[in-house]
Amino acid sequence: VKPALLAFLKSEDLHGYGLLEKLEPLGLGSINPSVIYRILRDYEEIGLVKSDWDKESTQGPPRRVYALTDAGEAALGRASRSLRETVARINQIIALVEEKAE
Repeated sequence: VKPALLAFLKSEDLHGYGLLEKLEPLGLGSINPSVIYRILRDYEEIGLVKSDWDKESTQGPPRRVYALTDAGEAALGRASRSLRETVARINQIIALVEEKAE
């Protein structure tokens, strides 16, 4: 979930519920919104994202909109490398399983 949030913010600034909507097609839409907001607060505290109030585009109360920082983009690059390594390991295990099944 954490790298996905950074990836979504790389392409556009979003509020928490906008991020939740983006997680839905990944099969991660059932995550409690409080978890997303806690991650965003942590990310903001360590400088990976910044936020501001969007007072113009909502009919209700203003919402906090999050944007990726340069540090967040660097963290996303590290996460991408780590995810690729994990995928490679998983593919190796799948190959072993399929090899033994034949």
